[in-house]
Amino acid sequence: MSENMIHFFNQKKEGHHRLKARLILIVMSLAFVLSACSAQEAGIKDKLEDTQNVKEHITIAAVGDSLTEGIGDQNKKGYAGITRDKIEAVDGVQSVTLKNYAIKGSRTVDLLKRLKEKKVQDGLKDADYIFFTIGGNDLMHVVRQNVLNLTFAPFQKEQGPFEERFKTILAQLREHNDHAKIMYVSMYNPFKFSLSELRDIDEVVKDWNAAAEKELKKDGNADMIDVADLFEDDKDEKLLADDDFHPNQKGYSLMANRLFSEVKKEGLPKE
Repeated sequence: MSENMIHFFNQKKEGHHRLKARLILIVMSLAFVLSACSAQEAGIKDKLEDTQNVKEHITIAAVGDSLTEGIGDQNKKGYAGITRDKIEAVDGVQSVTLKNYAIKGSRTVDLLKRLKEKKVQDGLKDADYIFFTIGGNDLMHVVRQNVLNLTFAPFQKEQGPFEERFKTILAQLREHNDHAKIMYVSMYNPFKFSLSELRDIDEVVKDWNAAAEKELKKDGNADMIDVADLFEDDKDEKLLADDDFHPNQKGYSLMANRLFSEVKKEGLPKE
């Protein structure tokens, strides 16, 4: 073998080792963030086309993971809190109560346990809207378990069980509230900027979002708010927090805009 070929293979091997080292470092950093981490303000009234007999007092229940909790938002509101403010600013609405039961680091298995708690069940019961995010930590779990040999296979293997748990989550939400509008905010690729070499995870996220949307459509009163494209490109304005995983205030604000657009399109609940 020529010296040039030996040099080429050595460079390729070193690059592979560097990628693994970076991946391990980022996974460890995110694990620390998820375990250590314990908007736009209302102004002029937003006039919708039909505000006749709109409910004066609206209740939102929120469940899920750190995205619904709002980790990374300097204002500590997250997309749920910002959307609450937007709804409260609609002409005819007097107050909007947000009951947020989301917990950072939650996977689908954790949310299923959370939905068995009486406090959460009581909060869901009277809600007009149910906001939730889930799945990002399920993806992270697959990454952690396969950090030294990351391929499509383990994601594909886990997609079926994820879909079954997601289906059960929807069933439990409906068991405790048969009338609320359920709004699921989609997953996005958290490695987009921290590990550009893992862009293939975009396809995994797309497949998992499609699986979630399929179950949501079966409900008849549930929607997926797709936000993955918001984090697809490295825009001039940074949309992620310093951990390069969670959105910052601007990122959450853009998510809230998407969610509120759907709220406006469907119309607010009536008395």
